[in-house]
Amino acid sequence: MNVLNITVSYKLYQKNPEETDLGRRILSKSIELMEQMGYEQVTFKKIAFAIDSTEASVYRYFQNKHQLLAYLINWYWGWLEVKLSQEFIVLNSPEHKLRRAIEIFAQPMDEDSRIQHIDESTLHRVVIAEYPKIYLTKEVDVENKEGYFQGYNRICDILSIIALQINPKYRFPHSLFSTIISAAQSQQFFVQHLPRLSDAKSGCEDIIDFLTELTLKTLNTDE
Repeated sequence: MNVLNITVSYKLYQKNPEETDLGRRILSKSIELMEQMGYEQVTFKKIAFAIDSTEASVYRYFQNKHQLLAYLINWYWGWLEVKLSQEFIVLNSPEHKLRRAIEIFAQPMDEDSRIQHIDESTLHRVVIAEYPKIYLTKEVDVENKEGYFQGYNRICDILSIIALQINPKYRFPHSLFSTIISAAQSQQFFVQHLPRLSDAKSGCEDIIDFLTELTLKTLNTDE
């Protein structure tokens, strides 16, 4: 079994959690607790208790809970970037690549057996529920310069390049895919919690159809 390493900016941690068993346990338990009780209710004290360690040990890895959430979400984008790259190897058509990308964004994730300490399916649910909280802050401009959103930016760059292969004259590729990715997340949330805000009655399949139609009709317009 190949081991998959995901790189996250050093700005998003005090000490690299991937390098120690304790750090990996902090990541694993943080994901589990955020999914169970929500970001607001999670504390470093609760994480430390759950892994039979001390609150101070968690602070050695992350300055605060916001940085921890930013790390987890950037890890998620990094993992998705690798996943997309692997999927695209066997796809020649730009349209097929965009269709496959939308499928990946809009459906539940399977666990990746190459990474033992991260439950990708649980992390996916955490990202859907919590992602806006890392940029809806007063510190967003400073954190953007520090790389808090590098993973998301790279995903949008990749898809924008593919979109321009379909329509080189299209003027808004980054706007389109930041919207599509955001919609993929929000629609999954709405289906579960606010169903009147979504027409996706059959769940992810309807979301995929909606976003695929929106993307391809937008790119194929003659205007």
